Amino acid sequence: MIELRGFARAVVTAAVILAGSCASTEGPFPVRGSTYWIGEPVQGKDPDMFLKVFTSREECAAAFDEETADDCMPMVDRATGQVRLSFQTLDRETMLPYPLPLGADDIQVLHNKRPVREGSKSGVELAQNGPRRSSQLFILLIDGSASMYENDAEGMTKLYKALLNPKVKAAFFPDGVQTGVVPLRFSQTVKGLDGGPPVVIENPRQYEQYVKDYLFSYDRGWTHFYEAVDYSLRELLEEKTVADWLLINRGEPTIVALTDGFTNHSGADTCATNVPRLQHTLEELEIARDLALGKRPTVFTVGLGKALFSNLEEIPPGAVTARALCGKYADHIVSGYLEMAGVDNNSLRWIAERGGGASFIRNNAAGLAEVFQEAAAMRYGWYTVSYKVDPFYHRQKFESSIRVTSYARAEATVEIFPSGWIDAPTGTRAPGERWTSPTSLRSTFSLAMPLLGGLIIVAFWGPAGFNARRAVFRRVRGKAPPQAPKA
Repeated sequence: MIELRGFARAVVTAAVILAGSCASTEGPFPVRGSTYWIGEPVQGKDPDMFLKVFTSREECAAAFDEETADDCMPMVDRATGQVRLSFQTLDRETMLPYPLPLGADDIQVLHNKRPVREGSKSGVELAQNGPRRSSQLFILLIDGSASMYENDAEGMTKLYKALLNPKVKAAFFPDGVQTGVVPLRFSQTVKGLDGGPPVVIENPRQYEQYVKDYLFSYDRGWTHFYEAVDYSLRELLEEKTVADWLLINRGEPTIVALTDGFTNHSGADTCATNVPRLQHTLEELEIARDLALGKRPTVFTVGLGKALFSNLEEIPPGAVTARALCGKYADHIVSGYLEMAGVDNNSLRWIAERGGGASFIRNNAAGLAEVFQEAAAMRYGWYTVSYKVDPFYHRQKFESSIRVTSYARAEATVEIFPSGWIDAPTGTRAPGERWTSPTSLRSTFSLAMPLLGGLIIVAFWGPAGFNARRAVFRRVRGKAPPQAPKA
């Protein structure tokens, strides 16, 4: 009986400890369907947005509904080394949801401060949930320099086909939300396609007619690309027509800047000449991206042609240098040489990264159409990150971090604590699926109950065996026969 009492006492003690832990309101919290615990999310330094990581099913149900909660709650599986976390982007000031069009390339997942990369025992997947469109003003900055009209206006013809692609028109003017398009052309200055002030187009029919009527008209001149981006970040957004539209529709400005070569202001310009010009544009972008959410512009850049630089440099932490921007082409003339060799993809990428968007190099109408659809991408109410590492890393406490690398600065980290005593059942993987789902803890009873029964049998074996032997041997021995009375 001593063994049974000791076992029962241990079970009761463990139950009391678990019950007391579950009552905590500050974390860590139990991860349902596992023996793990998860801590409160910690935000990164100087965020633009608040990254809310959901730590329990109850938290998911409060944010969405009971049906969604099962897909939203965290999941950890030691046997496969998998972790699943759901998160939502929130306005840092109001703490209300602020949907973003994040894709797999726009986030980074870190396990114990190390990026998780694809491999035989690792990998990351992002699921987008709650799709929606928001009010946007698409500002199209189109290179109107002479090179766009060479070879029978080959460049403009590709752009024309892309802008009138039905999928692009549907992306610019989706159902159920108010959007606008401001088509602009730049060379020495920035103007509307018709040569006048900026015009906000609000329906696909007007947009199609405007492109057909004015896209092929031009002023022919040098390529003031950086200055056109500068103008779109400040002066354009202060124009009454544009400013009123953004205010009334609560829209966000999305800039798509397209060029087929290099910035140059004269025939004597070299690649190195562009260094101070680019530096100024990057500084303007930094100022613009510090505006409040909803007012800050997002910048996409497009190079029409082929990329010149194969070894891309990171954005310099300080001032731009000729070596970083141009490499071996620092002293090469732009006009008639570099602009014929390819597109300045280094500066395009830096501008897009600083502008919170993305950079593309495309050389056909279909590729350009994809870019415009990307700029008008769907936004999502919340996301789910699934990743896996070697199960070895689940044998002790670890950190999981989610970092947004585009559109905004945001990062959140949670600590996860595996049990040092027992594992939950291995997750269930459906046929053809990469990721597992939690296995009900009821399956544990199929193992636990026989073990518990065995312990009970062992505990009672001694007394039961003793009583059985007494009963058997007493019956065999029987009673002594009565003796005859003595005479």
